[in-house]
Amino acid sequence: MAEAVFADIVLTNGVVYTADEQDTIHEAIAVKGDIVLFAGSKIATQQYVGPKTKMVDLGGKMVIPGLIDTHIHPPGLSLLELYEVQLANISTLEGYIEAIKAFYARNPKTSTIYGRGWSWDVLSGKEATKGPRKEYLDAITTEIPIIIRASDGHTLWVNSKALQNSSITPGIAVPVGGVIELDDSSGEVWGTLKEGAMWLVPLPAYSLEQYVEALTGFQKKMHSFGITSILCMASLLFKILFNAFEDMEKRGELQLRVRGAMAVNQSDDVDEQITTIQTIRSQYTSPLLQVISTKFFTDGVIEGGTSHLLEPYTEKAGKGLHYHGEFLWNTTKLEQAFYKANTKGLQIHVHSTGDGSTRKVLDALEAVHSQLPQGDYRNIITHLQLVDERDILRFKELEVIASVQPYWQFKGPKWWHNVDYQFLGDRANREFPLRAFFDHDIIVASSSDYPATRVPNPLLAIEIGVTRNIDNGSFYGVEDITHMDDERYLLNKQERATVQQMIKSFTINGAYALFMEKETGSIEAGKFADLVVLDQNLLAIDPIQIDKTKVVMTFFGGKLVYERP
Repeated sequence: MAEAVFADIVLTNGVVYTADEQDTIHEAIAVKGDIVLFAGSKIATQQYVGPKTKMVDLGGKMVIPGLIDTHIHPPGLSLLELYEVQLANISTLEGYIEAIKAFYARNPKTSTIYGRGWSWDVLSGKEATKGPRKEYLDAITTEIPIIIRASDGHTLWVNSKALQNSSITPGIAVPVGGVIELDDSSGEVWGTLKEGAMWLVPLPAYSLEQYVEALTGFQKKMHSFGITSILCMASLLFKILFNAFEDMEKRGELQLRVRGAMAVNQSDDVDEQITTIQTIRSQYTSPLLQVISTKFFTDGVIEGGTSHLLEPYTEKAGKGLHYHGEFLWNTTKLEQAFYKANTKGLQIHVHSTGDGSTRKVLDALEAVHSQLPQGDYRNIITHLQLVDERDILRFKELEVIASVQPYWQFKGPKWWHNVDYQFLGDRANREFPLRAFFDHDIIVASSSDYPATRVPNPLLAIEIGVTRNIDNGSFYGVEDITHMDDERYLLNKQERATVQQMIKSFTINGAYALFMEKETGSIEAGKFADLVVLDQNLLAIDPIQIDKTKVVMTFFGGKLVYERP
């Protein structure tokens, strides 16, 4: 007779949504080591209860798989919170200036002031299209550089000293896709650098120890939101970032499944870049830390006027009558880069916000599709703010994953009317398709793009995906809604998804996007015990209450890594 196998932990008397193919719901889970031993009824799970088994009575609470963010920028705001100016929770230009002044007063010996978080929706007049002027920062100091990144990460606001130190003048050569805004009257540099022009000024430099400190804080934040796996976006800072993750892993402190995407730049030699990525990939081969993907930028952002659109921007975008935004790659070179990446075993992950950009990306993927050997590539296009209806089906035909950020899929107070609608007109009502992808059986993986999203809590995104409405009015300084059909912030309710679809977009679909669906992403015997306990049953409550749901416990590989105080 076989020897009985007893669980280390049994979670019982709960609502266990497994996110498996059948949307199965169980009552209990048995965990042995880092693996799910069994999931089923309370009675059936009793066979795994031994004298040393720890019993956890869930009291009707919900359990879902560990959540997966498939597009995130570690350490998020953790370095900023330690060493830079934070503007994200300030809603006026005057407030930004006061915060920067206060930071300088507290840090008078700093050689450069860095920060992040200013938002386009507080600006008016020419500043609503160009960004805030350098003179505001010059009034604080012209002795040291001030370099402040927008909340979306696609524009820098700088003072005259920063421009001077980097020799940025009206006549300087601008990197492809970059924009150096100029004053229409004087012709002088305005004070904002968009997209590729941002790389003309130096990034902040932090030590390995500072990165480890920041990533430790980042990991704690992820666990508090139930996140156990991530796809990390990084470019110039990739090496120190992964070195810091590796340092944590060697000390037994890394408790996230980290996969990485490394940027491929259109202005540099593609073969050399892919070879470099392959070399770095060979250095990180542990179960927790791997490089799997190449990251491509093919356009910018709507608010910066740098998305590439099929139809022109409105006149209010300040770019003239026939301005479509720029596609950042030569199409032949992009096809070659896609082919090279996939044939070298690397996934493709493309930043594309505009419908013009997404069509050209799909064209390039289609062009190489027939040339590629049979393979499991799982290529991704992310953001997808505008997508032409005719291009939706092409995702399925080309086996492309739609990576979406549901956090943004409602009419944000001030933002939508002041920015998106001004630049796009009626097209803004069709932003961010969601249900259309699910309806066509396209794999949808959700993510935050944190820190572009200030609070990367997947429960907020699940609510917004289901309601297409505001998740927490007080966070945005407005009255909360009491019904999901409230028209004030509702964005195209035809694109609403179901609760199950949204949970899967953060679990099994995310695992598939990371090539990890056989080991995590659903609660099934033999998979890692990455589990999240919630205080409410998301399948039973009014969807507008999902944002009030709290993570009670997070388990990473069977180990309790977060418990709500």
